[in-house]
Amino acid sequence: MSGQARWFTPFLVLILLVAGCSYEEQSASGEMPEMIRVKLMMPDKAKVNEEVALQIKLTQGEQPVNDADHVQFQVWNEQDEPEAPSFDQGMMSAEELESRGATKAVSIGEGIYEVKHSFQEPGVYVVQAHVTSGAMHTMPRTKVTVE
Repeated sequence: MSGQARWFTPFLVLILLVAGCSYEEQSASGEMPEMIRVKLMMPDKAKVNEEVALQIKLTQGEQPVNDADHVQFQVWNEQDEPEAPSFDQGMMSAEELESRGATKAVSIGEGIYEVKHSFQEPGVYVVQAHVTSGAMHTMPRTKVTVE
């Protein structure tokens, strides 16, 4: 091996090693945060005028999220679905949702948020949670049959 090759080979290995480590650091720091996950926890059936707990469990990865920005529940009879906001309007703010009857949920710990609700008439109701945590927003829904 010539003198120039002996000097160049370790230098090349060092450059490749540094470039590989720096790429790994960049990808680790540029990763998207893990998505929030919402688990709806409410009864499938309820009785008229009976108070029920409407709950969600909010997690990110394996960790409970106890500091979400906004958690609200919106409830309506499936025959009276509220009008969705126009495309130009975009996503409704927490205040706009409250003006349409949404109720702010309370954190009770371990990532669980809750609202107490009584259904006034029999029917099938849609319960939709509106959850905002950081830059993430999700709106899962389920149905409750009231007898």
